[in-house]
Amino acid sequence: MPALWRARAASDAGRPFLTYLDDATGERVELSYTTFGNWLSKTANLLQDDLMVGPGDRIALCAPPHWLTAVWAVAPLFAGAVVDPWGAAKPAHTVIAGPDEEVLTAARDCPGERLALSLLPLGRPFEVVPDGFRDYSAEVRGFGDHFAAFNPPGPDAEALVVEGKGRALTHTELIERAAGAVAVRVEEWPDGPAVQLSGTDRLLVDARGDQFTGDDLVSWLFGPLVAGAGVVIVRGADPARLDRIAEMERVTRRLTLG
Repeated sequence: MPALWRARAASDAGRPFLTYLDDATGERVELSYTTFGNWLSKTANLLQDDLMVGPGDRIALCAPPHWLTAVWAVAPLFAGAVVDPWGAAKPAHTVIAGPDEEVLTAARDCPGERLALSLLPLGRPFEVVPDGFRDYSAEVRGFGDHFAAFNPPGPDAEALVVEGKGRALTHTELIERAAGAVAVRVEEWPDGPAVQLSGTDRLLVDARGDQFTGDDLVSWLFGPLVAGAGVVIVRGADPARLDRIAEMERVTRRLTLG
């Protein structure tokens, strides 16, 4: 996956990769491949140099769909770690959680490192850091924009936990599954064939819930990445607003999550 990301970023550096909109707050963040890549590198450096994450270590990712959540879904793979979406905190090497207190409370079961995501606009840190956690937004900014893995993950290294049973896809399996990812606009053809994403598509992700699985990540993040498609994550919008947002963001496909 790191090699695929580097190739994609090299060819599409200035093109928008991920756009995040919160209709309740009016927040809109657009990240190009270059900008998203900078966050990936900073986060991977934090993992490797500070948190001492090594090959095969599991990272429990317990946060709602968001552009920073997307960073955390990809960056651990650069360092050879395994992403476990909404996985159990106790056996994890590191847990990434927030911002709701209920989620943070469950994440305190992790005996290792615990980082909290404020998910505030512009990636701002917490005003008061939750007890028992380090503030990711405050910690990450001091790390470099370029990353070199001490132990680069091989194609057979585990990457992403899927299917809710603890099984992890390898990097090769993740890319293969992502290459076959599809998105269907059910409002237009509920009984029609699935439509495979292409590099000209922009996928609107209607993120209605907080939790997601590894298979969901393949659909709304890794699939578009492999296809070269853009991702538009929207939270808090009613159906009428979604139509308007889809028009403004030049969306070609839709996916409802949660």
